[in-house]
Amino acid sequence: MPKNKKNRAASEALAMRALLCGCAAEIFLFIVRRYANGTANQMVLWNERYLPILAGIGVAILAIGAILTGLQRGDRFKRALGLYLSAAGGFVALVSLLSIWDLTFLDRLIVIVPMAAFLGIVWGLYERVCALSLTVLGTGIMATWLFSRTMQPFSPYLTLSRALAVALLLALAAMIYLLWNGKLTSMLSLKSDTLLLYVSLAFAFGGILASLVNVSAATYAMWTLALVAFGLLVYYTMKQI
Repeated sequence: MPKNKKNRAASEALAMRALLCGCAAEIFLFIVRRYANGTANQMVLWNERYLPILAGIGVAILAIGAILTGLQRGDRFKRALGLYLSAAGGFVALVSLLSIWDLTFLDRLIVIVPMAAFLGIVWGLYERVCALSLTVLGTGIMATWLFSRTMQPFSPYLTLSRALAVALLLALAAMIYLLWNGKLTSMLSLKSDTLLLYVSLAFAFGGILASLVNVSAATYAMWTLALVAFGLLVYYTMKQI
């Protein structure tokens, strides 16, 4: 099989795996939300019994996957199976622990997981510049969406959200610096024009900064970033046809 066909097959396989994993994760979230967010008795029962059990099962699956990955380095299939088990176990444990801490995290994860799956599909099917640009914009969208809810006055997550916003701004500034000096281009083998990547970084930086300065601006920033991401996706889709 020619090299380009092999690369295309690998890219399509990556996109399919991202889709299937995203669907499985979303179904798990909906099941937990359906039963853990019911009557008062159900909420107490899940918080005190079922969610801790799920967290333990997740940790056990994570450990089994890690052991299988470490022992089967020469067997590609078993090593991949171990990695998937580790990821699945880690996800189950993380969701369970976050739900015990605050059940409203489920609603946020139900939005974040499809976005992450979509970005996985983009990385499989689109050019790296497009994938990286959409990842930056997607991160900005998710961040501003979270900040619009967690930076409200008297929110228990206000300090944490501000710290996360500053960390994201520093990360975006570092990416802009690396891109300007050509280091990011060489690290990720970006062969296309990086102008749209600059635009994506600038919009994401501005959106997160706006949500940090004024929480009501986070909603407007989120929709602005969504429109930019949609336009970028349409542009690269038409380009690849």
